[in-house]
Amino acid sequence: MKRRLFNIAWSIVDQFNSFAEALAHAWKVIKLQYALCTQALVRFKYIKVSDGSVREAVGTLDGVPVTTGKKVVNYGLLTYFDLDAAGWRSCRIENLIF
Repeated sequence: MKRRLFNIAWSIVDQFNSFAEALAHAWKVIKLQYALCTQALVRFKYIKVSDGSVREAVGTLDGVPVTTGKKVVNYGLLTYFDLDAAGWRSCRIENLIF
């Protein structure tokens, strides 16, 4: 988990004033990812890249259909199953609102 935390922090450090701020944000992201994996319903907010509006998402990773194919790890993205749209969505980690 420590490696994942630092990978996330280093992927978003350019968006913050210091590495300490990026690390604090990365801790919140790790907690959100854990909640997505263990809870059936998680509510969170983020700023959409396309138009800058705030999106209130309801998602999970617990009990969702498994997809096949090559898995690419991108530490700058949060991928989740959107329960409102019944499909996979992703958002930039630095755009999450805590």
